[in-house]
Amino acid sequence: MLKIARNPEFTHDVTVRVPVDGGFADQKFKARFRVIPWAELNVFERDADEQTRMVWVGWDGIVDDADVPIPFSDSMRDTLISLPFVRMAVLNAYVDAVAGAKRGN
Repeated sequence: MLKIARNPEFTHDVTVRVPVDGGFADQKFKARFRVIPWAELNVFERDADEQTRMVWVGWDGIVDDADVPIPFSDSMRDTLISLPFVRMAVLNAYVDAVAGAKRGN
């Protein structure tokens, strides 16, 4: 049986490849996503920032440099989206989750 929610949301792991001297450090958190119909999300006028704002509605496991949890807010989400490595990790995690499989290289 397929059960369709009216306003589907789900939580999924996100791995962010954070640039560090000489390479990357993989850091993880859980993102809360809202499912957006593909036609609405994939409108040509929408850039990656706007698409990410539409689907990313919460998180768990994001902390500041003193390890204090950062609560979700639209303004903090927008600050994180401004970091290219965060934006791409979140958007890729969303697409991977709704597509049901990881994309290849």
